[in-house]
Amino acid sequence: MTEPKGKEHDDIFDKLKEAVKEESIKRHKWNDFAEDSLRVIQHNALEDRSISDKQQWDAAIYFMEEALQARLQDTENAIENMIGPDWKKRWLYWQNRSQEQCVHNETKNELEKMLKCNEEHPAYLASDEITTVRKNLESRGVEVDPSLIKDTWHQVYRRHFLKTALNHCNLCRRGFYYYQRHFVDSELECNDVVLFWRIQRMLAITANTLRQQLTNTEVRRLEKNVKEVLEDFAEDGEKKVKLLTGKRVQLAEDLKKVREIQEKLDAFIEALHQEK
Repeated sequence: MTEPKGKEHDDIFDKLKEAVKEESIKRHKWNDFAEDSLRVIQHNALEDRSISDKQQWDAAIYFMEEALQARLQDTENAIENMIGPDWKKRWLYWQNRSQEQCVHNETKNELEKMLKCNEEHPAYLASDEITTVRKNLESRGVEVDPSLIKDTWHQVYRRHFLKTALNHCNLCRRGFYYYQRHFVDSELECNDVVLFWRIQRMLAITANTLRQQLTNTEVRRLEKNVKEVLEDFAEDGEKKVKLLTGKRVQLAEDLKKVREIQEKLDAFIEALHQEK
């Protein structure tokens, strides 16, 4: 149904096809037994923790990098919306920050200073740290609410965490040799790579299993649903009038009426001949 329509396309059944598709999707429900089977397969895949070769290790690192980069880009966009345009955009595109964005920017700068002093800082700010940040900002004439500090910290810490994770991911590229031989190195603790490999493997096995379920079972069940929907529509006169429309349909109806009149006329003439 999504294929491009050519010159010879017959649009008389388009509404009917769309209605049948929507109704079939409403009626179709994935087989419960297939869901239970898939759940067991996923669980078994996640239990496996042994990466067998360097190729799988590199694929897991690439998968991890893609996920981290996507989250980092989302975070950068959130920070940009929060603090407004940087100096380059303000000069080149004549853009200005709002009052709220200026406050967010000052808060971000203060939080980054604190994070630079303690790069191992936990994910949450303590109440005394919030008070310190607020007083530092007030000394520069910036009035700020504690909730605004927390919201800004969430994005600042998130960006710091993701960048740290990406750097660690680069370090783990050479970590397969250590992992394979069970060496212990605090700088190359790559359990997160193993986690992403387990997720990637689970996704691959899930996709393959779903593909098999579709071709072996669900396609036939969906085909049965479509036939049932068509049969129900065939018995519903109002739906047929609503879904099958156009000049050709009207012409066919008119021809049908003409044919009925012709048959009655022929029957009447035949009756007259018999009386004579």
